[in-house]
Amino acid sequence: MADTEAQRDYPKEVIVAVSADGRYMINKQAVAGRSPDELASALSDAAKAGKDSVVIISADATATHQSVITVMEAARRIGLTQITFATQTSAQAGGK
Repeated sequence: MADTEAQRDYPKEVIVAVSADGRYMINKQAVAGRSPDELASALSDAAKAGKDSVVIISADATATHQSVITVMEAARRIGLTQITFATQTSAQAGGK
C-alpha cells in the first residue's frame, strides 16, 4: 500500500490547470501571464525533476483548445516531452 501512496505524490509530476477563461495554475500556483514563454518559465521552475518531469494537463471542459496547445508548446520549449491529460468528471453528470 505504501508504494501506491508514494506514486500518487511523485515529485516528477507537474500539474498544469487551465481555467475556462484561459488562466493557468502550475501545482496550484497562479501563473502571471498566458504566453508560451511565460508559461515555459513557470514550468521550468516547477519541474524539479528536469527532463524526467511529467506534465499533467488538467483543463476545464470549456477551456479553448489553444490554451491547451500553449501548455504543450511551453513544455516543448523547455524540453519536457512527457505530457498526459488528467481526466475530469463533470459535477453535473450523474446527479445525486
